[in-house]
Amino acid sequence: MAGKTAKRVLVTALALFNEHGENSVTSVDIAMEMDISPGNLYYHFKGKELIVDALIEWHNTEMQQLFRPATLDKVTVEDFFYFLAIVIDKLQVFRFLYRSPADIAEKYPRAKRLHKSLIKQLEAGLYSLLQRFAAQQQLAATSAQQRMMVDLISMILTQSSQYDDLRAVNDPTSQKFHALSLIMTALLPRFALDEQTLSQLQSAIEHHSMANLTGNDVLEG
Repeated sequence: MAGKTAKRVLVTALALFNEHGENSVTSVDIAMEMDISPGNLYYHFKGKELIVDALIEWHNTEMQQLFRPATLDKVTVEDFFYFLAIVIDKLQVFRFLYRSPADIAEKYPRAKRLHKSLIKQLEAGLYSLLQRFAAQQQLAATSAQQRMMVDLISMILTQSSQYDDLRAVNDPTSQKFHALSLIMTALLPRFALDEQTLSQLQSAIEHHSMANLTGNDVLEG
């Protein structure tokens, strides 16, 4: 981000896109929300396409940090579902991208490429974790099954909120724990977890709180 005003443009645009949908928000709407002139906004971003591109780059940078090898190496099988909760938090910050991804891709070709790269990064990170868990005999799944599990997790993480919106479940916290419960229902039978960890996971979902589920502070980075 080039400066304070450019950063404010992105933060304001992100909030408006998330609340109203990208398609319903114009550059003039963003300028009015910021109480600046459209010309001032245009000086920083010459069109809404550049704002959307910058937001996806911002999102991509945050996901790169989350899926860097140094972080993934510290994710244990006990931490896995807590880690997914953090991924969901990151995705929800940019949730407008996942409401109508086909529309975004059609309108913004560069954004389409960036988003595709982001999804590949998500899938590669998940697969590396499942591979390691299987090698440690903490996950009962063949390589092909691991690939299918990655597809399933990725679809739930990125698309379950659309289904929730159709059901008029718009609260981000409810959507987060719905996604986690779907993943847990599908995957838990394949994981070698002790009874205490299973009980903690079930309690976390029931009470909509992941607090104290892990002692691995690096996941907060």
